[in-house]
Amino acid sequence: MQTATLTNIKPGYMRKEAAARYLGISIRTLTDWMRRGIVAHIKPVRKVCLFRQADIDAAMNRFRISAVGEW
Repeated sequence: MQTATLTNIKPGYMRKEAAARYLGISIRTLTDWMRRGIVAHIKPVRKVCLFRQADIDAAMNRFRISAVGEW
């Protein structure tokens, strides 16, 4: 069985540090969001969390508030 390493992450996936940077938040905030179920994540092995960019975008769209006059 092969474990995930830094070099074999599929395109479209990112580790916790990159996901926090993508969202513009701290790693601590991202960890809290993970515990609260706000952002979906994958744990292929004990110390690795992976996030799909599509899942992050979908999570943030749930909190989007449309502006007046916006379709």
